[in-house]
Formats: sequence, C-alpha cells, structure tokens
Amino acid sequence: MTRRPVPARSTRMSGEARRRRLLQEAIRLFGTRGYEGTSLDAVATAAGVRKQTLLYYFPTKEALLDASVAETSSRVASALTAALEAETSNSRKAQAVIHALFEAADEWPEFPLFIREASRLGPEVIERFAAVLEPLRVRALLFLENGMKEGTVRRQDPALLLFTLYTAVVGSITEAGVLRAVVGADKSRTALRRREQELLTFVRNALGPAEGGTATRPSRARRAQAG
Repeated sequence: MTRRPVPARSTRMSGEARRRRLLQEAIRLFGTRGYEGTSLDAVATAAGVRKQTLLYYFPTKEALLDASVAETSSRVASALTAALEAETSNSRKAQAVIHALFEAADEWPEFPLFIREASRLGPEVIERFAAVLEPLRVRALLFLENGMKEGTVRRQDPALLLFTLYTAVVGSITEAGVLRAVVGADKSRTALRRREQELLTFVRNALGPAEGGTATRPSRARRAQAG
C-alpha cells in the first residue's frame, strides 16, 4: 500500500506543539529552579528534544524568557477577560477575577512560581507583563472609579487600591505555588481554596461603601442642616 504524503499543515501543527512544549517546560523550570539555575540543555531535555531544536525556536536564553513572559501574561489575560465577560453583575466582577486567578493557579501551578521568579529579574520583565495586562488595568481602574461615583465602592485612591489588591492576589497564589511544592497537590488545593475565601472577604471589605451608606453622599440630617 502506498503511503499518503503527510500534509504540510500537520508539520506546522507539530512545530507549534513542540514550541508550546518548550515554553511549558521553560516556565516550569524557570519557576522552580530560577532563571540562573535553568540551562537550555535542561529545558530541551525536559521537553524531549535536542538542544539544537530548542535553538531553532529560541536562539538564546533571553529569547526563551521573553517568550515565556509573553505566554504567561497572554494566558492570564485571556483567563481574566473570559471571567469578566462571563460575569454579568458588576458587583461581582472583582470576585470573578480573583476566582479566575485562583483557578489558573490550581490548574497551572507553574505560572505563579514563574511570575515570582520573573519579578526578581528586573523592572524590564515586569513591564513586559504589564504591557499585555494594560487593557485590563485600565478597565479595572474605570470600574473602581465608576463604583466610587455611584457609591458602591468606598471612595479612595483607585490606583493605590488596585495595586493593593494586585499585591494581595499575586502574593496569595505565589504562596500557594510554593506550598504545592512542599505539601503536595491535594493539601495545597485545600489551602488554596481557603486562601481564596479569605481574600474575597478582604476584597469585599476593601471595596464596600462606608458603613451606614455610601461614602460620597452626605447623610439626610446633614443635607437638612445644609438646606
């Protein structure tokens, strides 16, 4: 029987799959061993390819890091965007984002460790993450500002509030990644869920309007006195 030639598309898909595999292993090794402690040989071996194959896709270690940053930030941005689009209630947008990040940390535990390592490599790396996530940052600021105008969010500096929330969330999922390496997946998953609930409570308290009403409108008694 004469074999049919393999279509060119199959070859391309194979190459794309190989590239994704290399990025997957690079992200995992950069996160667990650190950038300096990870060699191109180690990434190639983990991906099951020769070093020459890796160099075809990523000519240098810096190029591999850049691609890993782009892959991680793109996947996180996609997950957050999908969560925001799926949640129709504005009052639950923040909770939806947090849940999406914790789900990602559970399903892809390598990414929090990679983010932790990447943040140590200098501001240039962080800026690359930020560039991909910038549309979401702008969207979040508008959400907070509108909530403060409407009285559903406590009036405060929206940029500072967003930074505080970002730090709390990233810190939590990074801790979960470290915990997973120490106690295993099952115990860390339980701890991750508990941490998510704690963080949701913190966010609700941070975003909620001032006690007794909104933070932007004066009380009825004060309005009467002013009149």
